[in-house]
Amino acid sequence: YSVPPEYLRCNVWVRSDTRLVRVFNLRMEQIALHARHEPGKFATQQAHIHSHKRSIIERGADWMLDRARSLGKYSGTWAEQMFAQRGPQSIRVLQGLLSLAQKHPVAALERACQLAIEHGAWRLRDLRELLERAAPPPQQQFTFLESHPLIRNLEAYDNLIPVCFAPKNADPKNITQ
Repeated sequence: YSVPPEYLRCNVWVRSDTRLVRVFNLRMEQIALHARHEPGKFATQQAHIHSHKRSIIERGADWMLDRARSLGKYSGTWAEQMFAQRGPQSIRVLQGLLSLAQKHPVAALERACQLAIEHGAWRLRDLRELLERAAPPPQQQFTFLESHPLIRNLEAYDNLIPVCFAPKNADPKNITQ
């Protein structure tokens, strides 16, 4: 939950009930009031964003949305729809999406974004879960080679077997084949 810019990095008191979250300064004066959100959601009031930060946030969101669009059709669509629903609070989620693009193949991220769009899942946690559940592509089956110039024939090993399993005190020349 946000507080006015002058209270950043300051100690504050917080009281909450089932519907509201109230933030107080150390003199117990109320400095912010928010409707309570479900876990994982952010609540930032426009008045709490410093004036010189507003353009940075807007420019950052446009840049991140362009980067998401460059990943692929579904990644861009998911990022745009998520940003439209969550607004400036979705900056962290956009950063997380771009981070996932560095850790996972783009094709897997595109499949996860496509599924998330179909199910209306707009959380980064949902994308991570879809990426974990994604089945790896089927492994290609190789044919077995019967013979190869670099591999010895089995007959070459026939001569070694009696020598390898002979008693230690026996003479290898006396071993019958």
